[in-house]
Amino acid sequence: MNIHQHTLHEPKLLIEIESFTKRIINDGLKRKDLPELVRLLDAFEQIYSCNHVYADYVDVFHVIAKGELQRYRKMENGNGTYDSLLKVDEGMLNEYSKLFHGYQSKAKSDLRQYRFGVSIRFKRLKQLSERLFHRYSRNLIVRVDLKYHVDKQHLVDIEMFNLHVQTLRNRMANKHKCFKNLKLNAWCLEQAPLGSYHVHLFLIYDGSASTYDCKLARWVGRVWMGEITEGLGYYWNCHTDKHADEDLEDSDTMVANTDSIQEKGSYKYLNGLGMIKREDPIGLERLKAVYSYLARMTIEKIEQGKLRMKEVNIYIKNSFKDVKFGTKTF
Repeated sequence: MNIHQHTLHEPKLLIEIESFTKRIINDGLKRKDLPELVRLLDAFEQIYSCNHVYADYVDVFHVIAKGELQRYRKMENGNGTYDSLLKVDEGMLNEYSKLFHGYQSKAKSDLRQYRFGVSIRFKRLKQLSERLFHRYSRNLIVRVDLKYHVDKQHLVDIEMFNLHVQTLRNRMANKHKCFKNLKLNAWCLEQAPLGSYHVHLFLIYDGSASTYDCKLARWVGRVWMGEITEGLGYYWNCHTDKHADEDLEDSDTMVANTDSIQEKGSYKYLNGLGMIKREDPIGLERLKAVYSYLARMTIEKIEQGKLRMKEVNIYIKNSFKDVKFGTKTF
């Protein structure tokens, strides 16, 4: 855990750095940008770790900060600061502007590589899901988003987030409690535009042994809140359209989806969630919307959702720097 996490909101800082770097690459570095650059450099110094790998525009900032701009870092009152950069002459200012612009092709290449990885992951998840329906006649689809309380997000850095996700993955692998009868799981780790880390979790259970989708989603969410994150966590139940504090035991507005219910126009069908049978073409088609969302198939979602950094030693099935997406079948 970073010792500065109680004063710095790491995820939001990374998005600020990304936005700043993208703008400077496109518009050039001007003198009026220097105070913001110094502020971001000072803040980045507090969260930096050699155990982290940074994504596209944040990586550009990281390379420049630890390279050409490192000469401006001075110690004042026991703290490092880049304040001397404010006095740089016009010649060097133009050189640094060119330096930022020179990384434009690298940042765009990283994004293209990520988008290609998204398409590969989507195909993989599609194949695994279809294979499961070939093997089992009915499966229960569960979706839950695992988050952090708004007033506690600043306490969670990438190391703590990865620790929580690792605990979650271990429980799924061991079919612990709420993961009994689990046949396939997939997860997408993301960073919201406002900065918080979160998990989109996609679960397929044996439909002959598990039937209550909204209850399972709630159970998973409660385990995340109380046992895994020890009170830091929060969740969104995709089956009841409710956050944790509203998702109470008496809010079960639906249970397993059945063919008869699916045929009724008034039924609130939640994009392929609940019980889906092998011979149900409508349910199977809507299921695709679930895992295509998970794989982030639109450019807008790709840009918004990606993680800006990860730990070097964390397990990742696809080795892209800015997102973790994994699947597991049993």
